[in-house]
Amino acid sequence: MKAPSRTIAAGVHGRHWPRTQTSCENGCLREGAQPRAHTVHRFVSSLYVPMPFQPLIRLVDDDADLRGALLFALRMAGFDAAGYESAEDFLSHDDCRRPGCVVMDIRMGGMTGLECQAKMPDAGFDQPIIFLSGHGDVEMALLAVKRGAADFLTKPVRVEKLAESCRRLCAWHESERKAAAEKRLARERVESLTPRELDVAREAAKGLPNKAIANALGVSEQAVKIHRSSIYKKLDAKSAVDIKACLDEAGIENAAAKAAADDAPLIRAALLPPDPDEAGR
Repeated sequence: MKAPSRTIAAGVHGRHWPRTQTSCENGCLREGAQPRAHTVHRFVSSLYVPMPFQPLIRLVDDDADLRGALLFALRMAGFDAAGYESAEDFLSHDDCRRPGCVVMDIRMGGMTGLECQAKMPDAGFDQPIIFLSGHGDVEMALLAVKRGAADFLTKPVRVEKLAESCRRLCAWHESERKAAAEKRLARERVESLTPRELDVAREAAKGLPNKAIANALGVSEQAVKIHRSSIYKKLDAKSAVDIKACLDEAGIENAAAKAAADDAPLIRAALLPPDPDEAGR
């Protein structure tokens, strides 16, 4: 295999993604890796979900020489990378559970890059895509970006540009996966509450004391204390602030606020000019 030249890619880079440093050597699965824990609030830490897999760069290109050169360059840059000679091979054999990104030629024999992009969601893939295109494929590349591709680079590809784009997209995808997992965990915790506990939790999230909650719900203060104790246990919460954070993460309070806003009557009278008939009466 030839060593890659320092100018394998040049491209267009217009998005700003979070940075991270990935450290990988081969295509094996690594379990037990844990991203940084949250430090903003204790409750957020209680929703911390470890990511079981390290990021993987998938390189999908039917040009064996280019694929081999880019794989070598990405691995030398510290990435875990896997190569596929066709879109069909990628969809059939890649592990969609691993975060990362996909670097894919937009024009290949058999299934094209655009066709593969359309099939990825149904196959369980949510990884961002970097398309590689020739100068004559710019219109097709723009269409790919319009359909959700994260970036596209024109050939010949510059390694530094490709590595930087991969690094940012891997960090962004890991962050998205972690946020989605935390939201699922919050929803599972909230769904474990009984209807009455959810009512108490909503009132507690407003900062109301037990007596005020009891009056609002028409129950005894002792019942509120019992429900509140159960809520703290089920939500892994220590305070009303924690309860509110969990409800917000699960989308409960946001949904309630939206529903209330949708049901609120529209007040237009003060904005309309006076009715002449009414004025004459």
